[in-house]
Amino acid sequence: MIMNNKKTIIILILVLTIGIVGLTVAYFSNSTSIDNTFRSKEYGTTTDEDFVSPDNWLPGTTTPKTLTVTNSGNVDEAVRISYTETWTSKNAKDNDQEGDLPLKQNNNDVAIINWANTDDWSTVTENGVTYKYYKYKLAPTETTTSLLNSVTFNSAAVNNSNCVESTPEPGKKVITCDSTGNGYDGATYKLRFNVETVQYNQYRNAWGTSVVLLDVKPLVVYGLNVNRKSKTYETGDKHQMFEFEHSATEQTPALTDYRYIGNDPYNYVKFNCDNDGTNCEIWRIIGVFNVDDGNGNWEQRMKLVRGSDLTTNMKWNENRKNDWTANNSTLKTFLNGDYYNRTGDAQDYGLKSSSRSMTGDVVYYLGASNLYGTGEELYTWERGNTVCGECNSDTTKLTWTGKVGLMYPSDEYMVYGNGVNETCYIDTHYCSSYRNAQIGWVYKSNILEGQSTPVYTWLLASYSEYEYAFFASSDGYLGSAGVDITYGIRPVLYLKSSIQILSGDGSEQNPYVLSEN
Repeated sequence: MIMNNKKTIIILILVLTIGIVGLTVAYFSNSTSIDNTFRSKEYGTTTDEDFVSPDNWLPGTTTPKTLTVTNSGNVDEAVRISYTETWTSKNAKDNDQEGDLPLKQNNNDVAIINWANTDDWSTVTENGVTYKYYKYKLAPTETTTSLLNSVTFNSAAVNNSNCVESTPEPGKKVITCDSTGNGYDGATYKLRFNVETVQYNQYRNAWGTSVVLLDVKPLVVYGLNVNRKSKTYETGDKHQMFEFEHSATEQTPALTDYRYIGNDPYNYVKFNCDNDGTNCEIWRIIGVFNVDDGNGNWEQRMKLVRGSDLTTNMKWNENRKNDWTANNSTLKTFLNGDYYNRTGDAQDYGLKSSSRSMTGDVVYYLGASNLYGTGEELYTWERGNTVCGECNSDTTKLTWTGKVGLMYPSDEYMVYGNGVNETCYIDTHYCSSYRNAQIGWVYKSNILEGQSTPVYTWLLASYSEYEYAFFASSDGYLGSAGVDITYGIRPVLYLKSSIQILSGDGSEQNPYVLSEN
């Protein structure tokens, strides 16, 4: 069978629309005239595309195509892009009639746009036009990620051809197909992008959009997004951790950590599974922290807490001493003995071998306090040089290196930072359920498995004057009590830096799945 190949041309067109910052001149006058001239900042945008238009585009062929926008001026910009597509047959092109062919065949796109970096671009239809919004402010000299990777001519596209069968000699049959000029062979596909930019702090007014853009593009840590500088929680979403910068303390240098905050972020993770990945528990990601592995090596580690309390009948230390480092310290010994090894009393619910292999040693800080302060103050005191009431001024008891611990008070109350709830963040002892403590995801999950009411939960912090340790109450406030009282416990550990997220979106319905490889 003999068929004639026909060529198809693809054309991509960019249309650039720029929002201009105007020049303003103002005059003040009194007894003396003064000219006050305000010079506007430079405004500029550069659109870059990497694309070679093919003239022999065949079904099944993918043509690379990238499109980025760079802020070449001195004014912060917002960016959005719309696009149109047309397929024009050869006959229609000859007659200057563009777009006579449908964009779809059998509900499939004839030309497939392979979008890229979809986490960076929002797709929104407004007033009948579909826009791709770059999700973040484009500061001077910054460049967006590419909107697309390539365009594919669908291999299922059907041409419109005239085929004639002939028998030039006995026993030989020839089928000759010629284009009618009305199909996709010999046609032209045109993809036109309209790039719009406008002064960032005016994008809502200028475009009349409800889209919310972020000031800073998130970092990606452990494969998780971080809202780096936003101080308004409402502008974040449940998928993001928030960045917290900490000044140097008496024990630690200046550090930055990334925490899940607010009511119910997407920080659910499957953990403590059987070796085949089944029969898992649900844990929560507190965040990602720069930690010391006990040998002076600093690295980023993901910090997990069990999704609910193990029990409510554990004493912080039945020996009535609030020294976590002591050899006979009850909770420390249990968590790093029977619980870690899945032996003794914890043989049915301790850590399985798959979890132990993911967990590494880390330095826990044991600075004591006799105050209730802000979330940031708690962080500083935990890493300070004040020893516990039963530590006899022994500064070697200010740290402990091990695998399984408890949440710090700062872990419990930093979730109210960045505007989530100022009452609970500024005065943790004053925080309570009727003052909106219930909007903190840690407080909400301080419960026994299978129940819904928060319980008193021990924390990893000691009182500086008495044999007390700190707890989060069932009502949400930070308190302290004698260490021989029984409260709930939620094991905490740090994953090895080599652990990665394999799948899932972090929601309660689709928790993250971890991988050692």
